Amino acid sequence: MNETDIKKNGTEHDMLSGPVARTFARYSLPWVLSMVATGSATIVDGIFVGRYAGAMSLAGVNLVVPAWSFVSGLGIMLATGGSVRAGRHMGEGNRERASAVLIKTMLALMVLTVLICGAAFILRGPFLDFLGADEALRPYSSDYLTVLLLFGPVFPLCYALSYFIRVDGRPVLAGVGMGLCAALNVALDALLVGAWGMGVRGAALATGLAYALPCLILASHFFSRRSSYRLLPPRAWGRWSEVLFTAWNGASEFINEISAGIVILLFNRILISRLGPDGVAAFTVVNYATLLGLTMFYGIGDSLAPIISVNRGARDRARVSAFLRTALVAVVTLGVGFFVFLSLGPHLLTALFLPDAPAASALTLNFLHACRWAFLFSGVNMVLASTFTGMQWAASSMLVAAGRSFALPVSMLMLLPRRLGDIGIFYATTVSEALTLLLAVGLFLVGRRRDRR
Repeated sequence: MNETDIKKNGTEHDMLSGPVARTFARYSLPWVLSMVATGSATIVDGIFVGRYAGAMSLAGVNLVVPAWSFVSGLGIMLATGGSVRAGRHMGEGNRERASAVLIKTMLALMVLTVLICGAAFILRGPFLDFLGADEALRPYSSDYLTVLLLFGPVFPLCYALSYFIRVDGRPVLAGVGMGLCAALNVALDALLVGAWGMGVRGAALATGLAYALPCLILASHFFSRRSSYRLLPPRAWGRWSEVLFTAWNGASEFINEISAGIVILLFNRILISRLGPDGVAAFTVVNYATLLGLTMFYGIGDSLAPIISVNRGARDRARVSAFLRTALVAVVTLGVGFFVFLSLGPHLLTALFLPDAPAASALTLNFLHACRWAFLFSGVNMVLASTFTGMQWAASSMLVAAGRSFALPVSMLMLLPRRLGDIGIFYATTVSEALTLLLAVGLFLVGRRRDRR
């Protein structure tokens, strides 16, 4: 990003030369707030389903989450890898190459998501069998999945557009776009689920419609004069193999998403066999309850990756380190705050989501008591993984993602319930986050030593 581009973006607090704390706040706060808004909308979605449609509907929705993780993971993989690569080209002052990355990433994303969602729609019957939907939960899961697939490509496209807009020096626009998604989702939930009683179909329809309009608004940026990206003829796009490189660099985010889906699938199967539908409903509430904190961690880490990629492109190691320290202080502070909240007020959450389900509420309290410790580790893990992505240490990023999202949780789910009984299910997440922290710190020290040579 040359001097002209910096002036074009119109801010003294830019990625390359602005004060670290204020620059980090400028880029992270809008995105964190948009993530909080999006997470809050998801939580409100759960509240409406739980209060107006019941615990069975809430459990049915949770059974669909693993399937949706694949679609969202694909979008986040290409968006993260593509935006980081575009950011590096911006830092080097090469806007044409950054534009080519944007075009190829968006085209690849659209084609892949349409094919995947189309196949899932046609085969949704066997798909629900694979997800573990029994006779009691299947009607709710089927209704939710069927409607959601109709909007499938919209969700990853919306996220991808916001990623590239942030790299273009417009973090507020990206944050407003995602915040609008959240606001529309809440309003439509109130109408479709609360007022009209459409149940899980209404919840899915509200989510799909809420993302469609902001997606169009975000797309309009790339046709405006304020955009650093340019429309290029196909001959200027370069090799399509570059998409494979961006996918590789963003693979850790895909691993995070798809692995989280697999872990949720495994949780659901274990809970159904050991604790029944109430166990799945309790696990769903825990996911909603912890979502706000995790989205804040994710927003901070996600904002860090493009900042690091641009400064690394400019070869400014001191600023890379300063931004990393700032992000770590932020997530540790937030982690302690969420730990305290879950220690003092878990009953407020059960009363909010499941006011008429005492058995599921009791299981939820057990879950929350165990999961609160994970907040002391998870934020640091997310920031380090995003740092690895921004530095283009793809292998390290993938190892942390695979360990945190899949290998360690699955191992703990297999081991702890056998040794500790049902309580082992509750502590699987916390133990896996603690072990991931050890892995991430080790990889960071190795990578820093290698990068200084």
